[in-house]
Amino acid sequence: MTTQGNLPMTMPVSAAEAGLGVIVPSANTILERDLPRLRLPGASFYFTRILNSEDTEEQLAGMKDHAAAAVELLMHTRKCRAIAFACTSGSFLKGLGYDREIVRLMEEAAGIPCVTTAGSVIAALEALGCRRPHVFTPYEEWLSQRSVTFLQAHGHSPAGHHWGFPFSRADATDAYEPIGDWVAANVSPDADCVFVSCTNFSWLRGIAPLEQRIGIPVVTSNSATLWGLLRAAGLDAVAPAGGRLLS
Repeated sequence: MTTQGNLPMTMPVSAAEAGLGVIVPSANTILERDLPRLRLPGASFYFTRILNSEDTEEQLAGMKDHAAAAVELLMHTRKCRAIAFACTSGSFLKGLGYDREIVRLMEEAAGIPCVTTAGSVIAALEALGCRRPHVFTPYEEWLSQRSVTFLQAHGHSPAGHHWGFPFSRADATDAYEPIGDWVAANVSPDADCVFVSCTNFSWLRGIAPLEQRIGIPVVTSNSATLWGLLRAAGLDAVAPAGGRLLS
């Protein structure tokens, strides 16, 4: 077991070895690094990529059209127990119900449980009892506002909304501190949790330290995706460095 300070990174998964499939946006540099290094006993990750080199309406919408084909590639492993469509904006793009449309296409192609990041975020916030998240994103304003609209459509009342943090500052050194500092400096006192959106922006190692710093739960796109994927696969896992959601 690895540790970060006095926080154990992982604890055993209570099931036999299971494959967890992940559809990764083509520009993403985080998912294939962050998920396997948790070393969840009893689980293995399998990845395939889908076109998303820029956050335009056309490319984000096109991801849905290629989701079934990506699922079929993952099923060639004969290992997958569940599959995640791991793009936040690509699964909230068209508002209420859009994430469920993607799940339906994926499950028809795979015959196994599937989840999206956006749908997993909603489920994770509900599991934590959070109704007033402060939203932080690296997106342009138009796309970031759609994340807020998606949350509102599911009955949430965001306490704040910050966008436009540069990807390069978050990814260049594999450091979580720049994002954590940004969140801590701007989080609203009225927020009952924080939501950090984008699977190419989120981190797992920095969640627990940020929660300790600001005193409320933190959900990131990657923590929610992992949590939703484990639930879909019928696995119980604990990764305390990933915060309250994964503890």
